[in-house]
Amino acid sequence: MLPFDTLAKLGLGERFMADVPVSKMESGSVIGVSVVESVDAADHAGRFHGWDLRTDQVSSGRFAGRLVMIRLGGLEIIRETTSQALIKQGSAWPDSLVFSLPLAASNAGHFNGRPLAFPNVLLSDGADLPPLLTPTQLDVVSIAIARDRLASLLEALGERRAADFVAGHRQQNHCFSGLPGGLSTLQHGFREICDQGDRLQPAIGFARARASLEDTVVDALADILSENAWSDVNSVTAQKRIVDRIKEYVFAHVDDPPSIAELCRHVAVSRRTLQGCFQDALGQTPLHYLRMLRLNAVRRELRALAAAGRPVSIGDVAARWGFWHWSRFTENYRQLFGELPSHTVRRVLSASV
Repeated sequence: MLPFDTLAKLGLGERFMADVPVSKMESGSVIGVSVVESVDAADHAGRFHGWDLRTDQVSSGRFAGRLVMIRLGGLEIIRETTSQALIKQGSAWPDSLVFSLPLAASNAGHFNGRPLAFPNVLLSDGADLPPLLTPTQLDVVSIAIARDRLASLLEALGERRAADFVAGHRQQNHCFSGLPGGLSTLQHGFREICDQGDRLQPAIGFARARASLEDTVVDALADILSENAWSDVNSVTAQKRIVDRIKEYVFAHVDDPPSIAELCRHVAVSRRTLQGCFQDALGQTPLHYLRMLRLNAVRRELRALAAAGRPVSIGDVAARWGFWHWSRFTENYRQLFGELPSHTVRRVLSASV
């Protein structure tokens, strides 16, 4: 494992007299540091510049999210902290690979119907990030890097096997659980980088500093890829396939929400089997999961109407998603999101002024 003395390599505090600052680079270069915080899971997903993500909040309570994003052009380091469990899916920027290294987690997540234990590293094709159920409280670093660039850099390091692996890594997902000592070194190194926050901005304004930081990150990725074995988690479990069929059926029948008995008939399983599928694939009961999906759908619609300046009838939106008992709906909404639906609308309206 190479030493991860990143800040010393960057030479923070030194002068880079022989380098060219960002302000003199070609326009359109995606280089910079940003630190943002969110109080809504949907807003949080929209903060990933150049990504297309959708999130549903799963656990109950107010959401708090923070992102430290370091963009170097073809390489992005994102430290993400979230206070509630989320179902996330979507895509990063084109032809990228995404490594996800958790720094801290309150419990296991779920991916493709399998528990994802801490501190496993996940590698996904950025073009298609399958649904991931995150732990309730999570601190994770994601490294998105252009596939061809990583393969070329690994080849230059003599890591031909790792270079071939990433070059062919398309529409695949792999998981790695390695030596605790090695992962601990990686975690410490990426914390060190991200803890600098926007203080890194002056340094990465210079090509030499950016190259040094990129070398450090690629060295770390090479250690993961070349020294350890990955397990394929691309296939979806049978339990997750049933859960996905149920989700599709529910959203196809928004105007007439099906009962549990109807769902059992649709997938030809017993109630007990259906419950087992949801527990195995998501750690959730069917009722909780389906209510959560519909509440998130209500929240998205309320936010969209308010942001567009259109009239908002909370009762009509709730009824359209199958909530006919007003007080029970508002209580379920408050429990999941930590605020009443009227507060959601007012917050979006005030932000639009």
